[in-house]
Amino acid sequence: MKKIIIILTVGAACALHAQTTNAPRTYFEACKSALNCPLVRGMSGIGALTGQVTYPVDIRVERLTARPATNTVYGVAVRTRLSRAGGLQVDYIDYDELDGLIHGLQLIAQADHTVVPMDDYEAVYRVRSGLSVAKISNGNKVVIAIQCGDANGTRNQIGPYVLDDLQRLLTAAKGKIDALAASGQ
Repeated sequence: MKKIIIILTVGAACALHAQTTNAPRTYFEACKSALNCPLVRGMSGIGALTGQVTYPVDIRVERLTARPATNTVYGVAVRTRLSRAGGLQVDYIDYDELDGLIHGLQLIAQADHTVVPMDDYEAVYRVRSGLSVAKISNGNKVVIAIQCGDANGTRNQIGPYVLDDLQRLLTAAKGKIDALAASGQ
């Protein structure tokens, strides 16, 4: 009986350890964590969400190339400056997620009490990094928030027009990536 308890305890400890690993969630993060090869990363600022947000958010395009091969990956970094001293949360959006997110933001912006025949509603879009954008109603009160993909899930409450700004910035980021890819850079 003691052997079974010890085996179960060791098995549970191994299972808990396996669940706490911080494996990359996005393709960009996976390439960024590559070992034994030089990585060249380029960054271009697209814009910022500063009005009616709890925490300022910067949007930028990033390009990562693993050398000597020419494997190039593009992504969009959503950089949230948290109120903690020097706190910065970066959530990456892979290029292949951008179209869906841009269209999803449009649907979230249009969501209202007519989307479901219930008292309250919630419209949410999530990406691989865990970043999510949600519009939640509670009676007549509507809250729009960007939630970081970190373990704490920091919630950044935003004004309704900021959702349009986020969509505009992500569209500009996709255009920048498309232009770079088309030019062969």
